[in-house]
Formats: sequence, C-alpha cells, structure tokens
Amino acid sequence: MKKWAALALTCAMTLGLGAGSVMAEEKSLTVGMALSGITSNAIFIDMTKSIQAKCDEAGYKLMTADIAEGVQATVTALENFINGGCDVILIQNSEEEAYADLLQSALDKGIVIGSYDYNSDMAQYSIYSSDEEIGYAIGKAAADYCNENEGSKKACICNYSQLDFLVTREKAIEKGFLENCPDGEVVSVLDAGYPNEGVTAGENFLQACPDLQVVMGINDGGCLGVYEAFKAAGKSRANDGIAIIASDASEDALNALEDDDMYYCTMDLDLVNQVNTLYDRCVEASLTGEVDESVHSTVYPINPIYLSNITDVRPAE
Repeated sequence: MKKWAALALTCAMTLGLGAGSVMAEEKSLTVGMALSGITSNAIFIDMTKSIQAKCDEAGYKLMTADIAEGVQATVTALENFINGGCDVILIQNSEEEAYADLLQSALDKGIVIGSYDYNSDMAQYSIYSSDEEIGYAIGKAAADYCNENEGSKKACICNYSQLDFLVTREKAIEKGFLENCPDGEVVSVLDAGYPNEGVTAGENFLQACPDLQVVMGINDGGCLGVYEAFKAAGKSRANDGIAIIASDASEDALNALEDDDMYYCTMDLDLVNQVNTLYDRCVEASLTGEVDESVHSTVYPINPIYLSNITDVRPAE
C-alpha cells in the first residue's frame, strides 16, 4: 500500500507541476513601452512594430506611450502603466532620478522593468550605448569621407539638446570629425531629432553653408529630413559631393542608403534586436520570477553601414 501511495503521490505531484508550468506558460501579460517619438522616430517605429508582433504572437497586451516631451510625459506614462496593470515596463530611461519613486512603486508591485538607453541599477535589465563611441564613429566616418573626396571639408551637425546623452553624442561627433580631419570645420549645429525638424535644419544648413560637404547626425530621424530638404533643393552626391552620416540603421535609413546618393552611412546599433532581447528577458523574469544577473547590462554594438555592406543588416533577396 505504501508503494502505491507513494507512486500516486509522485504522479499527483508530477501532474501538479505540469499544470503549474502550463499555467505559467499561458499567463497573459500586459507590457508597457515608452519611447521618445514612438510614432515619429524611424527606429522607434521599427522597434514598436517588432514588439507589437511579439506581443500579438504571445497573446499579450501592449500599451505604448510617447515621452518626447520629457520628464512629465514619462511620469504620466509610468502612472498609466502601473494603473493599467502592466507586468513589464520597457522605458527609454533618460532622467531616472526624476521618477525613481514611480519606478520603485512599480517594482514593489512586482512589475519587471527594462531600461533602454540607460544603465539602471533599479531595472532588472538594461540596454544602453556608449554615446562617446557612437558619436566618435559618426564623426570619423564623416572625416574619412572628407579626406577621401575633394570638397570644402565643412560640416553641419543635427543634434538633440533636450536629452543629455545625445548632447554627449553630439560632442563626440565633433571630436571624431575634427581629430580625423584636421582641416575640417563645423559650421552649424541645429536641433533635429525628427524628420520635420531635419527638413528645417537642412534648409538652414544650405543657407548658412552652401558649399558644405558633410552632415552628421545623432540619429537617422533628423538626417532623413535633411536628406529630403537637400533633394528638394536639387542637391546630390554626384553633383555636389554631399554626404550624410547618421545612426540607428532604421528601415527608412537603409532605404535611403539604397538610393546610392547623399545618404552615405548609418551606424547599426542592432537596436531592434537589442530591444527584442530586452523584452524577452523581462517577459521571462515576469513569468518565472527569476532574473539573470549575468546579463543585467548590455551595451549596443557599433557597425558602420554603407551601401557596400548593407547586406550585413539587410540580406540580399
């Protein structure tokens, strides 16, 4: 009897564990994602589409928020995510100290936090960049272009002064350019993080420096607007020797590279895959209650993409 009782107990425990595993796997989650310019910044549009697809496949709900307006928008987004019952929050984290109390409130409720763009001690997982290295790579690519091609060696920069980490990137862009092109000159620096701002910046660049040779930008968004403004003004790389060097390797930027014209180079930071990985880790932590501390922090890789190596990020069909 004891033998059968033990066997029955073992079977019951096995069935119970199996049912628990199934319940964990089938748990429906709500995910909140807050990005700056979530519907207007090219790379963030790509990220959102990818995370939406992953949520749809798993049967999860995705809540999104645009936090382009800064701290107050972030506070509102976090409040909405917490009150909306989010199990996971992915947040572009730029000024954590301003809303640390809300992040702590989320953690206290068992919400898993993924920090994008900032190495956070509060979040379970972080993915972020070395803005000094990204900026320097952009500047060096522009310097290499000027050194290899005849032209004025005059440059303009699209920055985004509202975010400190992008100011750091902007300064590194200028450093990378001037250190590698000693005869170079930065003529104009304008805020242009989004395409509409880039159009205005591009028009102003041409007025301030009709013979400019390169435009460097902290992201693809603003530089894509510059590209449109330059095309509207009848400019081209073949006739005017102008090159645009930016960052993020968004789908729109890769399309522009394939024009084989002024959009010359974009830094691939593997952002969509990095955010997908952040999502996967946070979802796993929410489902299992376990965090892998060995991958708490991940730094984006940097790979300059030109038309010549575009297959690194867009395999040939």
